[in-house]
Amino acid sequence: MFTGDYGFFDYKYLIDGYTGQDYGGLAQTVYLAASVVLLVLLLSALRKSPRERVRRIVGFMGIFLTLFYLGKTAWESYYDIRLSGGFNTGLLPLDTCSVVMPAALLAGFGRGRARRLAESWLATGSVVGGIGAMVRLNAFHYYPFWSFGAFYSMLWHLLMVFLGLLLILTDEDCCGRKTVHRGFLFHLIFSAVVIPIDFIWNFDFMLYRCLGGMPVFEDVASRFTEAGLGFLNPLLMLALYGLAFWLVSGTAWLIRRIKKMNQEGHVAN
Repeated sequence: MFTGDYGFFDYKYLIDGYTGQDYGGLAQTVYLAASVVLLVLLLSALRKSPRERVRRIVGFMGIFLTLFYLGKTAWESYYDIRLSGGFNTGLLPLDTCSVVMPAALLAGFGRGRARRLAESWLATGSVVGGIGAMVRLNAFHYYPFWSFGAFYSMLWHLLMVFLGLLLILTDEDCCGRKTVHRGFLFHLIFSAVVIPIDFIWNFDFMLYRCLGGMPVFEDVASRFTEAGLGFLNPLLMLALYGLAFWLVSGTAWLIRRIKKMNQEGHVAN
């Protein structure tokens, strides 16, 4: 892991000597191992929680994540404005991992169809986005393991996975075809806002314009753009999102089915 003369809350451009040494190295391994242990402990302790308690937990985490985001954005914006003279528009809450904020708030405090859509996204999109970011934690490109910048990203994506798995574990309705459809609809609602922003102002929020950081598919998107077919990139990304949603939900359904069959086998014996 990177060691140097810097403070925990130092901004990335002020940490001398750090050039992404912790990305993909020991720091990544430690983070993933600690995350798995923590998830197992938390989910084991909460696996029998009643639905209302789970919703209170999810709602509280929605409030926490929103305040956490605002605090981190204020911290980073202070340095961005001081060092470059302008606000970093990349900090806007328009990427996939930002959807967890309204989703958790709606799942915790919403009612009816809005709540079910949000719960379904947490049980699919939140798990997909969280795991993907944990495996390839982009923050390590800019911040060493022991820093607020890295801590923010590590905790944020861990909580994304935690919230989704908690709902899957405690709510039988958070598995299967309907969950995928509802979660994808919730995702489409945000995508309808983000896609025009990406193409009008040349962003890559939710990876719809360039599929930035997606191995192989980033090259495919680049070729589409060069050929004047950039409008296909959002369709490609949506297909990948949909496939990932099905993978998560299908795996959860299969595990639940196997567990049920084993329980029925024990009863029969």
